[in-house]
Order: sequence, then structure tokens, then C-alpha cells
Amino acid sequence: MNKFACSALVMAMAAAGIMSPSAASAAQDKYTSFPMAYGRESAASEDLTMIMGLEMQPAFTHLDRNGAAPNDVDKSEFSFQRLRWFMRGSVTEDVDYLFVTEWARNAATNSSDGGARAFRARATFRDVADTTNVAVGSIIVPFGHAFYVPAGTAPWVNYTRMTSTLYGCGSIGCTPDQGEVITNIWKTGVMVFDQISFSEDSSLTYTAGVYNSSGTRFQDDGTQKDFNGSLEYHNGNVFAHYGLRLGSQQVVGDEMDRERHAIVLRYNNYLTAPWWLWGEYMWGKDEVAGADDVKAEGFELSAGYKFTPKWEGVIRYSEFDPNKDVNNNKFQEISLGLTYRMQRGIRWQFQVDFNENESKTIEDTVYTARLTVPLAKKLM
Repeated sequence: MNKFACSALVMAMAAAGIMSPSAASAAQDKYTSFPMAYGRESAASEDLTMIMGLEMQPAFTHLDRNGAAPNDVDKSEFSFQRLRWFMRGSVTEDVDYLFVTEWARNAATNSSDGGARAFRARATFRDVADTTNVAVGSIIVPFGHAFYVPAGTAPWVNYTRMTSTLYGCGSIGCTPDQGEVITNIWKTGVMVFDQISFSEDSSLTYTAGVYNSSGTRFQDDGTQKDFNGSLEYHNGNVFAHYGLRLGSQQVVGDEMDRERHAIVLRYNNYLTAPWWLWGEYMWGKDEVAGADDVKAEGFELSAGYKFTPKWEGVIRYSEFDPNKDVNNNKFQEISLGLTYRMQRGIRWQFQVDFNENESKTIEDTVYTARLTVPLAKKLM
């Protein structure tokens, strides 16, 4: 692990020790942060429990490309953006578990045909020394919020180029295909996390973890480990978050440092409130052998409004600069979305994305329709 990761981990662990649950005797916050929702079962049990489920997201996507060649080839396809089978529960009152297989072809899976395309497994030790929770195995790594919300509740179908590049892709230089859904980033490692309540409507959630640098495989290509840390403050209708990601990429035997930062500000809970506002700003840099670091930055602003309990509209604007030292290369994206909620968590979603860059070599319009069908049954 590099010195930056060591320093960040020490600071995060120190903060966790200072702000332990024993120091916060106030009532429990009603809000459940994403690390707590992902990392622990909602109710611990002394007996072995098991919930088995499946999440299906069949989709249809059409890309209308009007930029210069070779970016002017249209494409239409049916696909499964997610096809996940999972099993989760508690082994004892202090230990939770999760197994996930992903069968759809997306950014987290192997592109080969046949068989489960990804396998994830995690154990979580709850309230270790009455201070923190410890997750070991495959972990959804927190950074920003747009990419981290549960796949079955996200208010949009496709993510922005900024989010998929600075969070989803390994390097700033990757060029994700617009309209192709990116999934949450799972990494193999160890993470400590907890939500510290100050009142019934105020809390601070922290995470600090060390992971393999490769996001989709169990092994690590390099000699160093990645560090991810985050702090999320919730007070009433306001949610403020900072995420840090430090790591490296092995290039021809050399370790090239990578650095990512994210700042999130949300007003109202997008899951329950009749309307909400959401902004994220990200920046980062990649070390390049024999050249200056590549620095990138971007932001996205979004808003949602529930016309009725079943219908919700979303609008989003984003800009992304993949190299701040190069002129005339920014991307702009405008997205319009519509969600129809049915019973038992079933949702129809429709989204259109308008993407272009300053040089006009890319001028894409992406139309996407997606159905989300979650199934879960408590067996034990």
C-alpha cells in the first residue's frame, strides 16, 4: 500500500475510534446509510437465517449516433442489464453473510458466454468490540452516491460519463460506451464501517477499506493495494458526502498511482420524498510514465419529482473533462427519465440521454427502456 493510503487509513481509523457509538448516546437516526444497508442485515438473529432472491432488469437500448466516423454507427439491442441471484442472512447475532451471482453482461462481469459471469461472497462481523463493523470478502466500494445507490431503486437507467469513468473504469483514459449500464463496483478486501447517530434525524457514516486494485477479479495485478474511504453526514433533509479513492495500476511492470475524490450534496431522500435535488463533483488524476499526470474533473446535477405515488420524472445535466490540459474536449450530457412503479418493487423506466463533446465528433442520443423485477423470499 502506498504512503497516501496508509495515511488516509490511519486518519479514518482514528476518526472511527474517536466517534465510536459509545460516544453518541442520542436516539438512533431513522435514516439508513448505504454502507449499512449494503453491509449488514436489517435485523440480526441468533439463529441461522436465509433470504433468497433474484433481480431481473431486461432492457432495450437504441443509440442514434450522429458524430464523425467511426462514432456514427447506430445500434439497437435487447439485453439484461442485471440478472442477479443472491442469498443473504445471519449466521449468528454477530455475523451476516451474502452470496451474489451475476449472469448479465455488464461492466462487472466476464464477457465470455455461458455460466455465471461473476461470483461475490462477503461476511460481515457486526459491532466488533462494540465499536465498528468489519466486512471481509467482496464489497461494494463506496465513493460517490449516484453509482452507489441500490440498482433496484436508482432513479435513472444510464450513468453519466463522469461517474462511469472516474468511478467505474480503472483509468481516466477509458471510453465507456454511452447507453451501456455500469454496475456497482465490487472489490475483494476488508472494510470497516458504521453509522453513528447524534439524534433521530442526524448521523455520520464512515467507511475505510483496503482492496485489490482489480475490481472484477479475485486476484490483484499489482503489488500495492487500493484504499477507499468515505464520510457521509445526514441532518434532516440534507445529505453531505466525501469519498476518497487511492490506488495504482500496473503498466509494463511499473505501479502508476491513481487518485479520485468525490463530493456529494443531496436535499431530500430520493426514495421517499415527493421531490429531491442531487449534485456530485468528482476529480482525479492518473500517473503516466514519462509524462505529466492526466487530470480529469466533472460534475452532475439532477432533480426528481413524483407526480403521483406511481409516476416520477427525473432531469439530469452533466459535464466531464477527461484531460484538463487538453482544450475543446469536454463532454456534456442531458438526461430525461420517467419511472412507473408497480406493486412489489416492479418498475418500468424510460430514459433518453443527449451526449456530445465540444469537438462535435460525438453527438449521441440514447433511448433506453428497462423493466426491474425483484424477487425475494425468506426461507429460514
